[in-house]
Amino acid sequence: MKNTKYEIRNTKQIRNPKSETENFYPLTCLRSIEELRCGARTLAEHPGRQVTHLWDLIVNLKEDLEDDLRVIGAGVKGQVHSSAVLYAPENMLIETGAEIEAGAVLDARGGPIYVGRNTIVRPHSYLRGPLSLGPECRIGGEVTHSIFHGYANKAHYGFIGHSYVGEWVNLGAGTTNSNLKNNYGTVKVRVGGKEVDSGQQFLGCFIGDYAKLGIGTLITTGAVIGLGANVLGGKITPKYVPNFQWDEKTKYRLEDFLKAAEAMMARRGQKLTVEKIDIIRKLYAERA
Repeated sequence: MKNTKYEIRNTKQIRNPKSETENFYPLTCLRSIEELRCGARTLAEHPGRQVTHLWDLIVNLKEDLEDDLRVIGAGVKGQVHSSAVLYAPENMLIETGAEIEAGAVLDARGGPIYVGRNTIVRPHSYLRGPLSLGPECRIGGEVTHSIFHGYANKAHYGFIGHSYVGEWVNLGAGTTNSNLKNNYGTVKVRVGGKEVDSGQQFLGCFIGDYAKLGIGTLITTGAVIGLGANVLGGKITPKYVPNFQWDEKTKYRLEDFLKAAEAMMARRGQKLTVEKIDIIRKLYAERA
């Protein structure tokens, strides 16, 4: 499959809808490429930035965050508990409203750390840069070299590394992903129905918006988990979980999915818009 380059110039981009669906699935189901978080900001705010696949945003995260901090500045604007440890705080931006709770360790010596507005980092967490946490996340356990787009819950122990997590995702306690194969080979990722070699030795997973992963879920290296998927805990995930999947064989009932999504969003004072519901219904209908 021939790759299509995307170049952002003055927030306008060369687009190929088919490649967008394939190369950036599942994170572009409910947003355009321009809206993807790229470091602390979005692709639209990175003029000239080229991306071919989702993993480009992980591979170049350190450089993107360094560019962001040069533009928007570093600083600790949120609340940091006196017992928390910040390594290289000059290499961090902790936004207003964010909270770093007791005993948490944030290590930006290997790359910048961005913590978005109203995101809470739970006690005894271990966060290593480069790392971008969007607004209103709840973060616990160990996280490194990843992007959380925003409004996601990983409030308990477990490891997430070299991964991209969409909005309104819930990761149950103990959820852990693999970001390195046992043979130290490069990681393949499903793109458009085919396995594509990313060329990367370290690469984790890509989780679409509104996905839910049960307690003790073990995520395969290079896994792609679709929009609204419900992954039962205590198992190793398959390499690919399609949109609206419920357990291994069943499709999520749409009205049940919408009810759960609305309940989750209400906890952050947000609501599903009519426009987004229409898009979700269309995507659901397209899923065989």
